[in-house]
Amino acid sequence: MKRVTRILFTCILLPLAACKLSAKSVAQDSIRPYSPYTFREKENYPETTGYWYIGAGYSVPFMFGDMSSLTNKHDFWGNKVSLKPGYKFSPFFGIEMGVSVGRMRGFSPRSAENFRLGTEDAMTYYPYTILGGKDNYQTAPDNAGIWENQGNNVYIKSVPYSQIYSESRYWEVSLQAVFNFNRLFGHVPEGREQPISLLVKPGIYLQKFHAQAHSLSDKSRISPKQRPLSIGLGGDLAVHFALTQKLGLEISSGLVWVNKREFDGIRTIRHSHDDFIWQNGVSLFWKFRRNKPQLHSTPTAIEVLPAATLLTNPFSNGEFAFDYLQPDTVIRKERSLSRQAHLYFPVSKWDIRPELGDNLKELGKIATAFQELTNDEDIYISSISIDGYASPEGPHDFNILLSQNRAKAIASHIAKNFNYPESQIQSRGHAEDWNGLERLLQAWENPEKERALAILRSDADVETRQNKLAHLSAYRSMLNELYPQLRRNEYTFHYTIVPFTIERATRLIHTQPEKLSVEEMIAVTNCYPMYSEAFNECAGIAFKFYPEAPIARIYMAAIALHKNDTSMATAYLSQLLDDYRAWNLLGVCAALENNPTKASHYFHMAAEKGDTAAIANQKRLGSR
Repeated sequence: MKRVTRILFTCILLPLAACKLSAKSVAQDSIRPYSPYTFREKENYPETTGYWYIGAGYSVPFMFGDMSSLTNKHDFWGNKVSLKPGYKFSPFFGIEMGVSVGRMRGFSPRSAENFRLGTEDAMTYYPYTILGGKDNYQTAPDNAGIWENQGNNVYIKSVPYSQIYSESRYWEVSLQAVFNFNRLFGHVPEGREQPISLLVKPGIYLQKFHAQAHSLSDKSRISPKQRPLSIGLGGDLAVHFALTQKLGLEISSGLVWVNKREFDGIRTIRHSHDDFIWQNGVSLFWKFRRNKPQLHSTPTAIEVLPAATLLTNPFSNGEFAFDYLQPDTVIRKERSLSRQAHLYFPVSKWDIRPELGDNLKELGKIATAFQELTNDEDIYISSISIDGYASPEGPHDFNILLSQNRAKAIASHIAKNFNYPESQIQSRGHAEDWNGLERLLQAWENPEKERALAILRSDADVETRQNKLAHLSAYRSMLNELYPQLRRNEYTFHYTIVPFTIERATRLIHTQPEKLSVEEMIAVTNCYPMYSEAFNECAGIAFKFYPEAPIARIYMAAIALHKNDTSMATAYLSQLLDDYRAWNLLGVCAALENNPTKASHYFHMAAEKGDTAAIANQKRLGSR
């Protein structure tokens, strides 16, 4: 039974652990594309729309009755295949039907090995002892202690439980309610389906069994076949993974109570109903006919507006046409990571000695930065650049040589220790870091600060600067406090991020948005109903990471106009007067600002570029 206990704990605790993971998950794979619409009344979007799905599953059933699939001496992992059509009515509730065929095998538990099975009637006979010490058998246990008073015993052909096994084949039709517990314990914005969900699926089961006992020694049939029809109750605990927009994977574990004891091919006179099937499986689901959200007009009180307002503001209350923009998602995504290394070198030399100062720590920082990028499968390092700088003392020509060679030393260190082609590493020396000295002086608290800054700003000649700085009374403090910070090497990793599928981008936009281009973010935004919470959130992320990107500004302007915030929409579009993609919304802004001539001008220009939304808005403007 220890083995049984371990299996039970594994199958029960694993879905519960996945539940905790799913509660934290905010990314989503299964998102339906949504077609643009022309004009909008006030709309109430359902959180998600209903859809049909069909699944195919394989599971391992274990019987627990007079015979058990898992015992101390034997075990048998059954087989069951299922077809599972269903319909999801809402994010929380659905209905699923199952049609299955399966096979199980059971063996005698240790406590029942001395029971006997009648070979002519498949009935169980329990042992008792009469006064003479001879074992006899009856069809019911001796719970009352009266069998020894019965004088007539019937002797039949029988076989001990320990010498038999039960084979049960069956078909099953089930109907289950499907409850998504994620929706009870966590908020998920509208239009989203979480990538991991915990499902509870209670159900009713119609089962037809064909079961028979066999001999363990030669597998021959030893008793009549039993064909009970059972109506059972039970359910599954399942973890659902949304792999793509339409494809889902489900891992489940469940129990089905069986109301016919002879489902394992063994008859008994006992009336207790403690027989059940425990099944664990995996299923694949395909979702189809996912309906678009239906538009529902919300009755509102009629607001009486002045006639002039009605004529000059035809797009009030967010009623305007705007189509999804189709971004180019194959644009090369080039990034860079820059950091500084403050290595200690021997005076006037450029060989790297790890034992000097904090060199081990600084070299470790370079290794960490390199490994962070190379360990990421989405990133490819295209090149590395190293810029060396020296402090402003010493001859200028020597400082050029020193900064160049120290930068080359770091390049050789990276190539040698990280097996990176040295031909893809560019090293440059910049001699004295005068700009860096000026930045340090601006933050320096010293009476000579302004005199030093004046020297840097008035004298361009290097030797003149050096001589004047050397005559300052604070020069020694500058050498000790500021100059060491200028002896540094800046290393930059230039890398490229691979393009992502829409499903992958949908997950990354909430977990690693820095890996996405603005085009990929807008492509994710386009997966949601326009102006839904998820749509607005993804567009906001795109604008946060790419505030100068025209396509992000256009989407934010559309959201602002939908909220009747014309001033904010105008601010978003102010930099896009020459971008034909923005002309439609600029026309809406002009109309809302009571400038129909300007609005018509923008609509006309956008229509010439093929903007169908602008054509619809032009007609609406003319109809008023």
